[in-house]
Amino acid sequence: MGSFNTLKLKNCACPSCGHLQNWTIQFKYGDCWQHEYCLFDELKWNGNDIGVQAASIVLIEGINENTCQNCLIEEVYARIFVDDNKIVAVSLVEKNILFPMNSDGDYVVING
Repeated sequence: MGSFNTLKLKNCACPSCGHLQNWTIQFKYGDCWQHEYCLFDELKWNGNDIGVQAASIVLIEGINENTCQNCLIEEVYARIFVDDNKIVAVSLVEKNILFPMNSDGDYVVING
């Protein structure tokens, strides 16, 4: 997967069974250098950058590092919403986003 960052989520529901647990989500956006983030953290830039630092609103896809402790689902994806370089919302889902073939990666700028 190369360099990525992680987002730590506490006490979030599994999208498959609803079990509450902590999740670690890998994503590629900002300075991708094993930075660890939590909800409402500001992204770091000016290193191994992926994405558009000047973008206002961005949707990023991430994928979990762990399985659900209850139903054992392995593929849990995250939709990470960034507003002015701050992680403002996350939703866990079972299906990945189908980005257009001409996209720059696992993100889409909603408002540049």
